[in-house]
Formats: sequence, C-alpha cells, structure tokens
Amino acid sequence: MPETPLNTARAWEPGTLIGQYQLLTPLAQGGMAEIWLARHSGLKGFERLVAVKRLLDALLDDPEQEEMFLTEARLAAQISHPHVVQISDLGEVGGSLYLVMEYLDGENLAAVRRAGQKAGVPVDDALAAKWISQAAAGLHAAHTGVGLDGKPLNIVHRDISPQNVMAMFDGGLKVLDFGVAKVASQATASGKLKGKFAYMSPEQVRGEPVDGRSDVFSLGIVLFEFVTRSRLFPNLDDVQTLTSISTGKLPRALERRPGLDPELAQIVDTALAPSLERRYQSARALQEALEGWLQQTHASPDPVTYMKTLFARRITQRRELIDSALKTDLTPGAVHRLAKAVPPDSNVSAAPRRTSSKSTPPPKPSSVPVLPLVLGLLALIAGAAFILFNPGASTEVVTAEPVDLAPLPVLVVDSTPPGATLTLDGVERGKSPLTLELQTGDHALVASLEGHEPATRTVKLPRRGERVVIEVTLKPTPAPTTPTTTPTTSATPTKPRPAGQGKLTLKTSPWTTVYLGKQKLGDTPLLALPLPAGRQVLRLVNPEAGLDSTVEVDIVAGETTVTKLRL
Repeated sequence: MPETPLNTARAWEPGTLIGQYQLLTPLAQGGMAEIWLARHSGLKGFERLVAVKRLLDALLDDPEQEEMFLTEARLAAQISHPHVVQISDLGEVGGSLYLVMEYLDGENLAAVRRAGQKAGVPVDDALAAKWISQAAAGLHAAHTGVGLDGKPLNIVHRDISPQNVMAMFDGGLKVLDFGVAKVASQATASGKLKGKFAYMSPEQVRGEPVDGRSDVFSLGIVLFEFVTRSRLFPNLDDVQTLTSISTGKLPRALERRPGLDPELAQIVDTALAPSLERRYQSARALQEALEGWLQQTHASPDPVTYMKTLFARRITQRRELIDSALKTDLTPGAVHRLAKAVPPDSNVSAAPRRTSSKSTPPPKPSSVPVLPLVLGLLALIAGAAFILFNPGASTEVVTAEPVDLAPLPVLVVDSTPPGATLTLDGVERGKSPLTLELQTGDHALVASLEGHEPATRTVKLPRRGERVVIEVTLKPTPAPTTPTTTPTTSATPTKPRPAGQGKLTLKTSPWTTVYLGKQKLGDTPLLALPLPAGRQVLRLVNPEAGLDSTVEVDIVAGETTVTKLRL
C-alpha cells in the first residue's frame, strides 16, 4: 500500500512524506522558516540527502514573507555556480510553501567567527581572503548570469552577511538565502529596509537603486570583520549604524588592526569605499584582487583542517544524527510490520513506565507520531528479550527508556557589545559569544555588561537536534542627570519656542510614512532630517499594518534627536 502524503502544513515530523522527500530530522529554525534534513529516493536505489525549507506556520498568511520565499526560489534556482546554494524544487503542501535545496554540511561564517574567537584560534587572513574571494565568485555569477530566456538576470543579493555565507566541512563555500534579492535598478520599496542593517551599503540605506557593487560593499564588511577581528560598528545601535554607513563614516582596516598587511587593508578599504566610483566595480574585481594577494603572499589556507579542528565534536554529532536517521525505517509500513510482532495486549508508550503481571486492559488505540511509536515498540521488545534470557528475573517488567536519535538543542548567544555575562535560568553560564547544549523547553536568558542596561529574553527550544542563534543588543546605561533648581514664582512663565533648526533620526518597527501636518517627510528610517526646533507632532502611517498614530518629539536646535519606536 503506498504511503499517504502529508495533507496539512502543521504535521511535519520525522517520517512524513513531503512530495518525493521523506523528512528525517529538523536542522534549524529561524525567524522566517524551518529547515529539515530529508531523503530523496528514486529508481534502482538512487538516494540523496536534501534540505527542505518551509515557511513557519505563523507566517502562512503573510503575503510579504511568502513573496520573499518565492523570490528565493525563483532567483536562486536560475544561478548555477559551485559557490551558490542550488535550489532544485518548489512545492506546496497543506497551504504551506516549501523549497528543496542541496544539503550543506558546514557552518555559516558568523558561527565560524564566534567559535574561532572562543577557541583562541581566529580565522587567519589568508583563509578569510580565500573564503571572501569564493563568495565574490558566486555573487558575480548572480550579477552577470542569464535566465532561461537568455536575458541577463542582474540579481543583487541585498542581504550579504556572515549568516548567509556557509563554509563547508569539506572545504567548499556557498552563498545562500536570496530571499530579499532584487534585480538591479530596483530601489527599496515603500521605504522598507530589508536585510541586516550592519551589512548594508550606503546606497541601500538611502533607498537608492542598487547594483552588484552594493553586494561588494556588504562582502567588504564581512572581510573587514574577519581580518580586524572586530565588528565594524561594535558599540552602535541600528539607527547610529545606518547613519554612519549612509554618511560614509567608516573605520579603516589599518586603524582597527595596525599589524594588518597594508595591501590586504587596501583591498578592504576599496571594497568599503562609500563612493560607487571608488569601489570595486564588480564582485569579480574583488575576487581577483584577493586571489592576487594570496598568490603574492604564497599563502596556502587549509579550510578543511581548520573546520575539522574547530568543529570536531559537532561534525561527529551531526554524522551520528544523520546515520541514525538513515538507518531508522520511518515508513508507516515498517511501523505496521513491527506492531504485528508485538503481542496484542501490549501497551506501547514512548515514555518510560512500569507494568505489573496483573495488567489492566489495553487502552484504545490512538493516533501517535511515527517515531515515538517505533521507539516505544523497540523498547518493549528489548524488555521482553530480557525476560526470555533471564528466567530468574522478576515478573515485573521495567521497559527500557527509548533512545532519542537527535542530540540536545544547541543555543548560540552573541551580544553587541561582546563580552556580556550570560545567565540562563538563574545560573551564570559564561560570557558572550557562548555556545551551549540545553534541554528542550523555555529558558530565561539575561545578558548583563557593566555600563549597559541588562537585556532579558525567553528562549524557546522546542525540539532536539535544532540550533538556535540569538543576538542581544545592550543599550548603554543613561548618564545620571543633575537636578536643577529653578526659583519658584507665583506664576509659571510660558517657555518661548526655541529658535533655529535641529535634526531628527527616526526608526519605527514596522516602517511608517511620516507626516508633519500635511507635509510628507518620507518613510522610515529617516536619517538626520532637518526640522524646526521645538516640540513637533508627527503622524505615522502604515496602511499594510493598519497603523495610524501620532508621536511628539522634541527637536533641539543644532542637535540630532534620535528616536526608535516599536508600534
């Protein structure tokens, strides 16, 4: 009897058949999607591992998230290059979209950087140059590739960051996540900045049309952070970061790390040139500059040895997880055959329990997940075997606790600025960046750093085998204000309206269109916008989110007022 495909988006579990792909184990979950390891089987023993990515249930009715998901499938599938993740299929099940991509056995560059710093062996300059040159080669393929109709694709990634570049354990490297990619010449729509603020180009921040040079700038930031071993803006919040990028106020690589090779520093600075004309004119130009530097220095970076040294334990755990998942027959037919071998009055449970020889009637069969049923049956058979081969054993049977195939969930916590003390569930666990294995469930996280306000988060780890990455931004503690005494009078004088002009930098979440009276000021984020000094009443509108509210801001003459609002 053929297996029954899934007909609901909320029933994904090991063994579920999604089209031609059988789910094995969850790999990761982010804010937009979850990724599963799956097995694709074909004729005459053909088999391969793939990654299946689907939108989270909470986003099923969000047209913007759905469009980003479809964009990733449409654009990335047209790029064929060894340094770009390959998309092979797009489907829909139970109203939920999913796409199938090659399984990548590695870690993203953000995880590599954190692990290297924690272990005291940061990525050396030659390896950083090699990885960034490979990423540039992949991006050049996106920028210059042609579609099925022979016309140029002109794809701009727009979200290049360490999280979206994967270093493989076998030495390869892949650029991934084209969810916010656009064709060149398209400006940011509706004033919404999509991507990671800390890795945007100046033209992207300003909402101007972008081309491949925007990705070059973002890749330059990744290179800067590797070779200087520091974040580009370690102590700035989002608004301050956007302002610094848009105005071109960037640190130079040699200033941050005086011992850096001057020629490599010049490559970094050229990639980060605020002016488009002074920047590398293509990703290929950046690639060639880095490859030339590697040849000139006779460097021979060895990514395989570095990755295996840094992630030896994780590689072993992942291999064991995959082997266990592949060897476990999760099909409904296998469960049925196994059930027939168990006495009909056996009470199967995936949880440990004790059963007496005077057993009660078996409960009515109920619908249970496939994997717990398999594990429960195996545990029961193991208990029966113990009785058969130990005649003197007690007639009271203790069923063996089932083995969970997946390792504990892994939580990675980083902070801005780094070095924050991290407390989980009331126990101090170390300083950021920190990687921990924890039990499933909810955990209370507190990040604290001298001179900054503590930040608290509730971290949810619902499944074994998953990896959750959290970045916490700590705000500086406000400087204490000295109270001033004013002479009391019988009548409070009216304060005169301050003269002159100040500036307003405003960020809202979600984005809004900002009005002063009937005058439209623009869409957020607004950066250093001149306004008359004094108290101004602004109207904030976002029709898509149903927002229409007002806010008062005090504009000080000659100063910039920075305001961040979560509406």
